[in-house]
Amino acid sequence: MPLLKTPIIYLYSPSDIDVSVKLSLIPEWSLSVIYPVVTIEDHGQRLEWNVRTHQDGSLTEHNSGSDGNLEAFSLSPASKPQPVDIFNPISSSLDDMDSVVIPVGKVAVYLDKSLKALGLHTEARTSFITYWLPSFLKHEYIALRFVAQAAYERAASLSVSPQPDVVTRVSMLFKGIRKEDLGDWANAQVQAARDAGWWVDVVGVDPARAGDATLFRVLEWGGMEVLV
Repeated sequence: MPLLKTPIIYLYSPSDIDVSVKLSLIPEWSLSVIYPVVTIEDHGQRLEWNVRTHQDGSLTEHNSGSDGNLEAFSLSPASKPQPVDIFNPISSSLDDMDSVVIPVGKVAVYLDKSLKALGLHTEARTSFITYWLPSFLKHEYIALRFVAQAAYERAASLSVSPQPDVVTRVSMLFKGIRKEDLGDWANAQVQAARDAGWWVDVVGVDPARAGDATLFRVLEWGGMEVLV
């Protein structure tokens, strides 16, 4: 069963503030592992972190005193299918029209450019790439795409109080492609040569505001390998 792995949430505020972060999943999903550890409610569908942000970008969770970013190491999909307009880890797919296909040796560079265009800072890009690189290296070629933020939000609602000035949620789908199957991915190979900035409109983010240190900003990244 596929898992949406390591959604990591960063909070950045111009001043130290107390923040409530609530993550609510549709019934077809459930949380499996989270950090800092808090109570997971509603049969694994809802949690709340209460944290103190610091100007250096670090967080302190009030109940445990743990420092670090907020991590839901995996979101486990149940077996019930969802409507097609909601991001669904069970039936999520990639095809020749919505994806890019890249030789595995070029994926890290491509991702760095794409994630930078989407508003991820250096540490977030590095963490993203190094987390997924071992999975990429099992394959000859990689097909990947980024999920529209609005679709992802409908499946995994994020509520932050006080309200942030900007929220950036970046989630990637990918799958391994064999060399003998490249003929089925002709358009995706052409799209890989496009400027990586085209993902900004696909995901629906505002990179300029995401990088504005005068604003209260939320950044999340995650991903999932599609196994079928």
